[in-house]
Amino acid sequence: MRNYLAFFLIIGILKASGSSRYISPGIQLGMTTKTNFFLSAQITFGHVSYSGPPPYGMTIGVRTYRIQREKWKEFFYTDFQTWPFYGGIGIGKMINIRNGNQYTRFKTGIGVFGYATYDYCKDCGNFKHNFGFIGTVPFYNIVGGDYNPL
Repeated sequence: MRNYLAFFLIIGILKASGSSRYISPGIQLGMTTKTNFFLSAQITFGHVSYSGPPPYGMTIGVRTYRIQREKWKEFFYTDFQTWPFYGGIGIGKMINIRNGNQYTRFKTGIGVFGYATYDYCKDCGNFKHNFGFIGTVPFYNIVGGDYNPL
């Protein structure tokens, strides 16, 4: 199902008029409520309309949690999100890279090019509640020849 949603999202981005497509890489630093430090790297593919629906996008990323002095636990994640104002919400999946277990993930944030974030990963044990800060750099008009940062 995730593949179909991604397919329809990409078609919507390519057919949009009076709008901009964007790619936005980001790096996130944060901590869980159990004081586990984490680091995430992600990229969002999205759409901003000047007169239509609020901005939306699809994000893929990798997150590593520090569980002991020199041990890390890695997850792959994907989500769909909307950021109608200076804040937004999203829903997706966290996938444990080691064993393939999947968990539902809800996220929220507030900011412009840097976001304060909170995400909740259902049934993730010590990694259930995550607080962080993510910096992003959106590149607009990436389809159709125009390549304009910001």
